[in-house]
This record gives sequence, structure tokens and C-alpha cells, in this order.
Amino acid sequence: MFRLFNFVAYQLAWFACVLGAAHHMASAGAAFAIAVTAMHLALRPDVSELRLVAGAAAIGFLVDSALARAHLVEFASTSMDGWAPFWMVSLWMAFATTLNHSLRWLTSRPWVAMLSGAIGGPLAYLAGAKLDAMALASPVPAMLLIAGLWAVAMGILSLLTVVRTGAAERRVPA
Repeated sequence: MFRLFNFVAYQLAWFACVLGAAHHMASAGAAFAIAVTAMHLALRPDVSELRLVAGAAAIGFLVDSALARAHLVEFASTSMDGWAPFWMVSLWMAFATTLNHSLRWLTSRPWVAMLSGAIGGPLAYLAGAKLDAMALASPVPAMLLIAGLWAVAMGILSLLTVVRTGAAERRVPA
């Protein structure tokens, strides 16, 4: 049941962030994504979950800043040109809450996660562009770069979850 809740909560956070940015209410979307993340961390008080969320925030900031700095993606409701907007970083944080739960089947297989990132990343950005949360300056190069960046990001994130799982399995109860 938690996996279903986890999946639905992330989907709601995605729509809140994307539609919020598209309608000049990015702060509301980001606040919702942060609330989803905070609720997840309260329900799963594990320091490795917090590390995964922080890692995803850093990776997301780098990925989306690279896209913005390359002038391939222009995010709506951004206050710092050339840098990832906070609503996107908060979305990456909410996404991280799925990696050990509703997407565990995916992240336990790093190569599959990378392939899924290469396909799903561009589709999510294309959907965001269709909903006016961002603009793609040159769609084909943008999609190719997004695919590559998301493949690498998902590879790293899945390895972080595998490391977490391996450490948890080696722990000896006190």
C-alpha cells in the first residue's frame, strides 16, 4: 500500500510543480513537492533516505542548470537565468522518494534505470514543455542532451540505492 501512496504522491508533486510553474505559481508547486518529500522522510526516518534526497537535489540542480546554461531549456518561473529553478530541484527531491519504494524494481537494475532515464527523462521534459512549464529552444538537441544526462543521473541514483540496500543488509542488529 505504501508503494501506491508513494507513486501517487510523486505524481501529484510533478503536476503541482509543472502546473505551478506554468501558471506563475512555482512557489506553490515547490512547497507541495517539499511537503511530499518531508512527509516521506517522516514516514521513513532513515538517514540514507535523506542522503538520497540530498543527492537527487544536487544531481537535479546540475542537470537542469546544464540544460539552462546550454540554452536548450528555458524554465518558466525562474528567478536566476542559467540556473535550475527551485521548483525543478524540489521535483528532483520528490522523485528521490520513489527510488527505494515505488521505483525499487527499476533502481535495483542500474542498466535498466539508465535506459529508463534516457527514455523517461525526455518524455517528462516534453510533457512539461507542452504544459508551458518550460520551453525547448531546439527540440532534437535538447532531447538528446536530456536523454544522456538522465541516463547518467539514473545510473548514479540507482547505484546510490544499491549501496544503501547493501549497507542495510550488512547491518547487524544491536
